[in-house]
Amino acid sequence: MCIDDLITLMPPLSGAGSDVDWEAVEDAWGTSFPSDYKAFMRHYGPGAIENFLSILEPSIDASGQPGGYMFEETWVAQDEWESSGPSDAWSTPDAILAWAVDGTADLLCWQRTDENPDAWPVVVYERGRDLWQRYECGMVEFLLRIFRSEHPRHPLSGTPLWGTAEPRFLTLSQERRITASGRDPWA
Repeated sequence: MCIDDLITLMPPLSGAGSDVDWEAVEDAWGTSFPSDYKAFMRHYGPGAIENFLSILEPSIDASGQPGGYMFEETWVAQDEWESSGPSDAWSTPDAILAWAVDGTADLLCWQRTDENPDAWPVVVYERGRDLWQRYECGMVEFLLRIFRSEHPRHPLSGTPLWGTAEPRFLTLSQERRITASGRDPWA
């Protein structure tokens, strides 16, 4: 499964996408990012799917350090991992890197267990059940499996994305522009 499958299922609106300076971001964050995530950012950018799942973008603060929502949610995820992570210790909290948060405050992360970021599994903190689950796939495949109802069970506390035949994605700027025109962007 690849980004082209996701684009077919969830076409990005004109003007979507983000030009991330990956060299600078990866230097500041001290890690590479998965290629499917980079492709997602190139085509979609940060924003929301169905006003439920917020996809985060890595940013750098004025001092050249990691910052923004991805940094904040990663800190929350690492704290949750430390307090409620699996007892078999798949990895340490600092190996957890958040890439999305949903409307029920579930955290979607990568577990940085390999030097190759394309080999990182997705781990989800399902807040409603106070449970971490691991999925042996990348971000794009994980999303496609949700939209196609292909996971053994829905991996999130809320169900707005499960089996969504035509999911919609809006960047924050697109959502604001539609709202400013007097329309509900999610209607």
